[in-house]
Amino acid sequence: MNNEEFSVQPGFSIRSIRRGAVLFLLPVSAYVLGLLPVIFSYVFIIRHIPFSGVVHYVLHAVLLVFCFFFFIIFETFVPGLFIKLFRIRVKEGEYDLSLKDGGFFRHLLFFTLYRPSLSLVGIIPLVPLRLLFLKLVGLQIGKGSMVAGTELIDEPFAVTIGDHTLIGGYAMIYTHLSFKKMINKKVRIGNNCFIGNRSVILPGVTIEDDVIVQPGSVVQSDQVLEKGGVYQGNPAIKYGGCMKTLLNKHLS
Repeated sequence: MNNEEFSVQPGFSIRSIRRGAVLFLLPVSAYVLGLLPVIFSYVFIIRHIPFSGVVHYVLHAVLLVFCFFFFIIFETFVPGLFIKLFRIRVKEGEYDLSLKDGGFFRHLLFFTLYRPSLSLVGIIPLVPLRLLFLKLVGLQIGKGSMVAGTELIDEPFAVTIGDHTLIGGYAMIYTHLSFKKMINKKVRIGNNCFIGNRSVILPGVTIEDDVIVQPGSVVQSDQVLEKGGVYQGNPAIKYGGCMKTLLNKHLS
């Protein structure tokens, strides 16, 4: 979510009040539901296993560690299930920065469920777990493709990644921009691509097959990166050679 989104258009209506209530109650319900299994499990074990002595204190510490990991897993995937079950996503288009606008409302609702869960799953350095969560909330990613585990995919449901593609560490993929309006556009990344560390991909970008985006590059909105090209800079521009030439140079 961009900083500009906090300047939401003023004005109240029954619909906006209801939507404001949903923005509060639905995420709270998801997080409470995710917390309940952890609390019940902890209380059950504490009540049925006596803890006394040094060994038992150590076991208690182990129990707390396991509860912490279960807390992260449940508080990640329960909100993710809410997103999937309620089909919370935003179509391509232009939206007013107001709760009266259904698209903007869905965007805020997705944000309140997705971002905290994404932060939690980032605590555990297990990329397959993170990838499973991203797929749950809508990311389309092909065979053999991988994310680094520290990337930020703004709205996974609006991103398509082909086969055998790598998204580098701290790379950022945005599918919406906000100023006076919120504009949502899909991002498409092809097969056998490499998105370098700390690169920024903006809305509407199409990256064709066999493309390298060098670390720290910024791909501008609606830009098309041609097949086999190597791009770098801000804005990202194509420079001499192609992906195969670059690979051959490093391997020779």
